[in-house]
Amino acid sequence: MRIHFSNVNFSSRTGPNTFAYRLASKLAERGYHIVDANENYDTFLAFIEPASMPLPSSRFIQRLDGIWFKPEQFHTHNVGIKWAYENSHHVIWQSEFDRGMTEHHWGEKEGTVIHNGIDLKQSEKRLFLNKTDFYGRTFVCSANWHPQKRLAENVRLYRKIRKPGDCLLVLGNNPDCTLDPSNNELYFGSLSHEECLHVYKGADWMIHLAWLDHCPNVVVEALSQGCPVICASTGGTKELVNGRGIIIKDKPYNFELTDYDNPPSLDFEGFDLPAGLLRPTFEIPDLDINFVADRYEAVLRG
Repeated sequence: MRIHFSNVNFSSRTGPNTFAYRLASKLAERGYHIVDANENYDTFLAFIEPASMPLPSSRFIQRLDGIWFKPEQFHTHNVGIKWAYENSHHVIWQSEFDRGMTEHHWGEKEGTVIHNGIDLKQSEKRLFLNKTDFYGRTFVCSANWHPQKRLAENVRLYRKIRKPGDCLLVLGNNPDCTLDPSNNELYFGSLSHEECLHVYKGADWMIHLAWLDHCPNVVVEALSQGCPVICASTGGTKELVNGRGIIIKDKPYNFELTDYDNPPSLDFEGFDLPAGLLRPTFEIPDLDINFVADRYEAVLRG
């Protein structure tokens, strides 16, 4: 089968492009041909919205990771996404949250929910810092930071539960709150995916309290290294974390249009980690890129 990945930049490190590269690599290993838009293909797989028109003879699949749902953006920013939703043969949603969102606003659609995946090979290294500097627990959070990702809430939770010797490692671009080095809050900046895996391998917990997030790759990557995650109950993140971390109750959300860059504060009253438990163990076969590729194959073949 010949497949064209539309609206994808395989050299980009953004979430959708990172997953697209992992998926395309796995499909290529299985004998599929990944081709350009100007070549003949059997299946047209558009990430979010197509960058070109699909061939009339091809199977048109939309891989959807959310829509614009600020009131002032809903009708202007979703034109191409909605067109693909209405004209594709099948939709692949990243999460049940994304499926609920689009079907709430645009009606039911033939489709499948498939979470992102990753090679489950464990990193051979741990962290970058000298762990003798910190004798407690290591917490990590990672994103390209903007208000919806709630860095300030992540830091506030860390400060509530921290004990002497604990540290918080902040990864990613453009942190939008001030860290306190006296609390062992350390900014590592933007790292390669391999370097991030080293950090997750050595961390005790990831804190990811983003509001209405879809299916964050950083959470998939952390879980792949056995790092449990503390997340908020809204959005799709809880679908990944269920049974593999802790879910904090968030403000209820029912798919209404809202300013997602103005998230509500979380209530941490009474929250603490289980006593005597540093890093719980869990299984993640559903996040194995081989399992995920199996499910994509079934859809791509119709």
